[in-house]
Amino acid sequence: MDTSIVVVVRTRDEEHRIGQFCEAYKDADKILVADGGSEDNTVSIAKSYPNVEVRHYNKRVRLDKGYWRNNDSDHANFLFNWAYSLEPDWVIYDDCDIRPNYLLREQYRSILEGTDKDVVLAVRIYLWGNKQYFPLLSSPLGEVGGQGSLWAWRGDLDLWTVDVPPAYTFIVGNMDIKEFRTDTKCLELHYPLCLLHYSWDDPDKVEKKVHYYRESGFIPGMKHPLDMGGDLKPLEDWMRE
Repeated sequence: MDTSIVVVVRTRDEEHRIGQFCEAYKDADKILVADGGSEDNTVSIAKSYPNVEVRHYNKRVRLDKGYWRNNDSDHANFLFNWAYSLEPDWVIYDDCDIRPNYLLREQYRSILEGTDKDVVLAVRIYLWGNKQYFPLLSSPLGEVGGQGSLWAWRGDLDLWTVDVPPAYTFIVGNMDIKEFRTDTKCLELHYPLCLLHYSWDDPDKVEKKVHYYRESGFIPGMKHPLDMGGDLKPLEDWMRE
């Protein structure tokens, strides 16, 4: 029997990224999109892909000065519950601004089919614009970020999130996960297999995002990536889609 893979992603006003995200996983069995109130073309773009299903998520958290956001942990668990109901062999989860590089994109199905591990971690390459990246943030040995990020897990693992603003932690069943590499049967992917993080691809949007985090009180001490990311370097050839 073929291995079934379900990809899940949260969205809100992601029309500039959702198409590329869906394209990256166009050979997955399903892409489940939980949209948290987009006012742009996110939903219509997502629905244009034949393996995509969209549901609306409407729980909001009120922040300072009239700002709001979706509840991150509950939004994720909404997706996980939906995915588990389909009984997939594997679940892939990431944000809309993070996509596999071309090598991982070509190999992810064979990697998941071939491993006996329960969880897969992958290192994120943090880009500045489209031609540079932050080595400090991107290295699995860096002082910031540290290790690979959760990317995929078996569909019967009973993995959920627990709200710990401004982020969340994970549990498997009733067990708190402090570090996936020690608390689970974990496969760590290494360079040149990686994820490309496009959160900082547009300097104007970066300024708005930093302003939002600070003014809303969600992350009052939010730093600009250029102030905390270390030196920039040109992208390596394998850091592409």
